[in-house]
Amino acid sequence: MQRIAVEDRRTALLAAALHVIGREGMGAASTRTIAAEAGMPTASFHYVFASYDAMVEQLVATVLDAQAEAVSTSVEAADTLRGFVEGALQGWLDRASAEPDAEVALHEIVAWSRSSPGRRHLAEVVYARYTAAVEAFMQAAEARFGVRWRIPAGDVARFVLVLTDGVAARWLVDRDVAAARTALALGADALLALAQDVRP
Repeated sequence: MQRIAVEDRRTALLAAALHVIGREGMGAASTRTIAAEAGMPTASFHYVFASYDAMVEQLVATVLDAQAEAVSTSVEAADTLRGFVEGALQGWLDRASAEPDAEVALHEIVAWSRSSPGRRHLAEVVYARYTAAVEAFMQAAEARFGVRWRIPAGDVARFVLVLTDGVAARWLVDRDVAAARTALALGADALLALAQDVRP
């Protein structure tokens, strides 16, 4: 019987968790169901992950890392601040619409952890990583375009997360990508109004 490397098992189990959560919600994502989705015995789950919560944290990290990479790619060619901001927001939406299970999973994890005693920290992990990713892109904009923000960077990051959370929540219901793009374009205008001293 062929042995499967731990990293390969981890990748398969995380992908299975995304599919299960995206299809049936967090309540259905038991270790048994996730392992079965991955075509593995339940023991494989416990071999790879120290705990269920450790799997959830790794899932969050994997999803947000993939999002950040997609957004980074979408702004590589931006030669204006507007192009950078719009590219980042639209790149996020492109990733969400291409991988809806990932967006569902993040929303499910936040809701589940808020209502689970002892697991509220997982929601904090999601938003801490989100905030760090947004702040990294803000720093990239500062370096590339000389922009300064009219309000503290933390407030700008919070506004971005409020915007993307709202757009995501609506899009997950209606899957209207065109409407989501319009909302993000309006959000980009609001973000650009917070910038000053932008190099031409």
